[in-house]
Amino acid sequence: RAFENEGVSVFGIGSALTGMSSTSLAEYFATIEADLGADDNHSEQMVRYDVPMGFESYTLASNERVTDDISILTFDGKLDVKPGEFVFTWIPGVGEKPFSALTDDPFSLAVIDVGIFTNKLINLEPGAEVMVRGTYGAAVTPADKKVMAVAGGTGLAAVFQIARDFGDATVFMGARTKDRLYFSDECRDIAEVHIATDDGSEGYHGLVTELLRETLESMDDLESVIFYNCGPAPMVHAAEAVQREFVGDENIFSAIDYLTKCGVGICGACHCPDGRRICVDGPFIATEH
Repeated sequence: RAFENEGVSVFGIGSALTGMSSTSLAEYFATIEADLGADDNHSEQMVRYDVPMGFESYTLASNERVTDDISILTFDGKLDVKPGEFVFTWIPGVGEKPFSALTDDPFSLAVIDVGIFTNKLINLEPGAEVMVRGTYGAAVTPADKKVMAVAGGTGLAAVFQIARDFGDATVFMGARTKDRLYFSDECRDIAEVHIATDDGSEGYHGLVTELLRETLESMDDLESVIFYNCGPAPMVHAAEAVQREFVGDENIFSAIDYLTKCGVGICGACHCPDGRRICVDGPFIATEH
């Protein structure tokens, strides 16, 4: 209002939008418009000052190499992360990238070598320090549904806590070969597990989405099922196509490893075609969107 009184007609709003979901964003601007008409300031109460932007130090306790390009990194402390949320891991002088936590206590990551940062990360020695900020994203709440998770690559990290924390879960794990599977025993401790490998070296011989279809065709009462998919885009889209044969889009949620930079909804790098931003509206987005 003070700027308007001085003749300003164009206003920029930036960091006030930090951490707001698309729904909250629309409500915020509607409230600003109402405030301007009523000479009030209710919109101030909607600004989030609780979004964590600082870094916390973690020391690497162990680096378990699964294959030449996959490692399980376990750190010296726990992380308060809810199922569906993610963090940014920073190596000073190298960069930072977003990751789902494989486990929260102790905090661990599943990392695949796909570039400069992840190559540095999987080659860290125990005792190395990394910096972590977060958590970010929208935690998932499957209510009373039966959870079915489909994971490929390091996508297991995004669905493990969902299966663990909400019970009565089934996890489908896909990999090219047996050697690229990880955390399968831990998954069996908390869920029914189905494994598919492209070469048949473990479990079903074929794609995990083919195994998924065969399993669903043998089941009754799929109305109570909710799906969470995470992994490479082709696998996720194939899983969604299968799941749509059995349930509505409102019961299918997927997370794909697209570019996420800020983690708080400001930069727009991770926007979906309908405008939703993965970092604040996801990372698990309903297929209907």
